[in-house]
Amino acid sequence: MKKEKQSIIASYRLEELLVVPGLMIDVHYKKAGEPAHHPNADLTTAHRHEFYTLAITGKTGSQHMVDFRLIDMPPESMFLLAPWQVHLSSDADQALDVYLISFTADFLPAGFPALPVCMECPVIPDSATYQEIWHLCAQLLKEFKTRKALQEQVLQHYLAVLLTYFMRYLPENTKSSSLQPELLTRYRELMEKHLLCWSSSGDYARALHVTTDHLNEVVKQETGQTASALLAARRILEAKRMLLHSSHGIKEIAWCLQFNEVTYFNRFFKQHTGQTPVAFRISSREKYNYNPE
Repeated sequence: MKKEKQSIIASYRLEELLVVPGLMIDVHYKKAGEPAHHPNADLTTAHRHEFYTLAITGKTGSQHMVDFRLIDMPPESMFLLAPWQVHLSSDADQALDVYLISFTADFLPAGFPALPVCMECPVIPDSATYQEIWHLCAQLLKEFKTRKALQEQVLQHYLAVLLTYFMRYLPENTKSSSLQPELLTRYRELMEKHLLCWSSSGDYARALHVTTDHLNEVVKQETGQTASALLAARRILEAKRMLLHSSHGIKEIAWCLQFNEVTYFNRFFKQHTGQTPVAFRISSREKYNYNPE
């Protein structure tokens, strides 16, 4: 296999951000005027996590950019940020009133339902349920700060209850999209880990110990796309992220995404988006009134 490349966009593992190493969960209540919760990472610029983060707002809302969508979180709402999504808070300097609960998939109790791959908008529980959720967040934070016997098990169960409340309010199409076969789930996970190194569906099929035809069959049955088309869409998403959030040139981005010729990258990008990479960079930055350079 080829040597892995480093992503242009910063990526953080949970163990890198934990102030106190140990459990694969971090529970934090963010309010106005607090110092940075993660002093070892720059979370004010576009970045991604290799873990989930569940956000529950209090009396103050917030706004975030998550993969080309502006997510408005009103007061008393919930949003789940999935691993690898590129995000940026547009109100880092404003007042916040939010619980941030970060955790790895492995921290969930065995047999817990699959979480959504991505969300289009936050969920808003009814008032009575929200009060239970907010109280549960306070209990979770208290347990997180108090080192006691069986702490991990208590935290796991608090988190499972919180996520169960959250999933009750998901739209039906989001719930159904999370119920995907294990092979498709593993294929998506491998794409996230090896996108900058493996550029064909055959590479992934070999790593999954299946034939390319079988991988195609499963992916197409669930998504309506071939494995190659799903991979192409993922490469386009990564190209868009780099074009919007980085100052790297088109040639550098093409090389990072395994395109040996910038002309081929330009054709590939325009075929899938209808725009050249340069045109997309200009239009997307104008649309979001955003320039990282």
